[in-house]
Amino acid sequence: MQLRSTHSLQAKRFSCRGFTLIELMIAIAVFSVMSVMAYGGLSQIIQNSSHSKLELQRLQSIQRAVLSISRDLTQVIERDIRDEYGNTQPFFAAGNSIDYLLEFTRNGRRNPAKLQRSHLLRVAYQHEDGKLLRLFWPQLDRAPGMVPYESILLEQVTAVELRYRDGAGEWHSTWPPLNAQQAGDNPSRLSAIEFTLELENWGEISRLYQVGG
Repeated sequence: MQLRSTHSLQAKRFSCRGFTLIELMIAIAVFSVMSVMAYGGLSQIIQNSSHSKLELQRLQSIQRAVLSISRDLTQVIERDIRDEYGNTQPFFAAGNSIDYLLEFTRNGRRNPAKLQRSHLLRVAYQHEDGKLLRLFWPQLDRAPGMVPYESILLEQVTAVELRYRDGAGEWHSTWPPLNAQQAGDNPSRLSAIEFTLELENWGEISRLYQVGG
């Protein structure tokens, strides 16, 4: 009877024995390795998610810029203006100004408030400090001192290239064409505009717009 009781007591002590120091150290090491692996995976997921969000925002800004350019260039209309000095400026001018990439008159100016104003708008584009800027004047024929409204259309723009096609299918880097200006003749009719943007980390985006339907 006493032998059986002693055996039961030893078994009970053995079953209640805790972890040894080595076992605890091994468990802590395994847990630490698993924690580092889990944190690294989570950190990578967060970085990928943040990068994807930034790329999506960049894509949306490019789409908005291209849409704005499309709205402008597909509604070019032949309406000359007078500048602040009283000189006549052609309805479309590009490549001949140190200030603007191109300047033109467009139709379809929005007027949701139904104000007493023209449905035409004078617009210009400018590339400066890596930004593509859009400018417009509140009136077509400018009074002295009138300045345009300016907005940033797109950032991280490394280069802008424009070409202009006349009615005969010939391409020009300026408009009106230089040869027509030198000859004193009326320039050929503008039929199309090729607008190319070079963007950081995105490469080139090129669009061709027909002018005058």
